[in-house]
Amino acid sequence: MLSTLKQAIHNRYLAFCTCLATITMAPPALAVVPTPVTPSTTPAANDAISWFEGVFEDASEVGILVVGVVLFIIGAIGMIWAVTQVLTNKGTVGDVAKIGLASAAGIAFGTYLLTQATTIIS
Repeated sequence: MLSTLKQAIHNRYLAFCTCLATITMAPPALAVVPTPVTPSTTPAANDAISWFEGVFEDASEVGILVVGVVLFIIGAIGMIWAVTQVLTNKGTVGDVAKIGLASAAGIAFGTYLLTQATTIIS
């Protein structure tokens, strides 16, 4: 019993020392990696059209993400409902499969079509 406890303490000590050594040695290794140059995407002064294009592009990307999240939540609620129906003997496993496929298709096609629409518009 006591030797097992000593071994467990020793293993934790070794793991702690390994993590500490890794953290200590990581910054010099990462300092060698060059910093990439960020491109300037800001529009020229008094260029309202470029500014509106940038705002529309950002808003459309956020909109796609929001719609994708909403579709995912709807699909998740449908799956929870289907599994609950099976567990209460009111539905079959086939119902879960049908709702799962419909949810996956809704999420995939919904976000794909939104992405295509915003690409065409912008």
